[in-house]
Amino acid sequence: QGNSMTVTGIISGAAALVGALLGLGSLISPAWGASVVRLQPMADRPGGWAEFRASYGGGLLLLHGAVLLAIAMREQAGMASVVAAGFAAGAAWLGMAIGRTVSMLADHARHGTRTGYNLFSVGFELVIGLALMAPWLGHMGGRAG
Repeated sequence: QGNSMTVTGIISGAAALVGALLGLGSLISPAWGASVVRLQPMADRPGGWAEFRASYGGGLLLLHGAVLLAIAMREQAGMASVVAAGFAAGAAWLGMAIGRTVSMLADHARHGTRTGYNLFSVGFELVIGLALMAPWLGHMGGRAG
């Protein structure tokens, strides 16, 4: 047991790295972030690019950076910090998958939301969310994380 790195910690760390890179990409290039999420700032309401840098950029970067920091500091802070950080970040991704699924069911008639992009995105969000939660899932299964 102890605080050594486990398979679940490696899985969570890999997912956190993906999330951090998505955030870094959006922080550096909000136009890239906008294209990934298929949104654009409103031309008549200035400030939209700051939202991409803030929410999809800095927000994602630091959310996943916190998971990576917990993993890096697991010897000092304990595996509970990895479990908690991964759970919080994973819950955010699972919330995205839930919201997207609800939209595909409730909004399709008016907005055409049942697309291949959205179906892929739900799968991606579930994989990243569950991967981030791997230490918690391992703990719930009686393993050390």
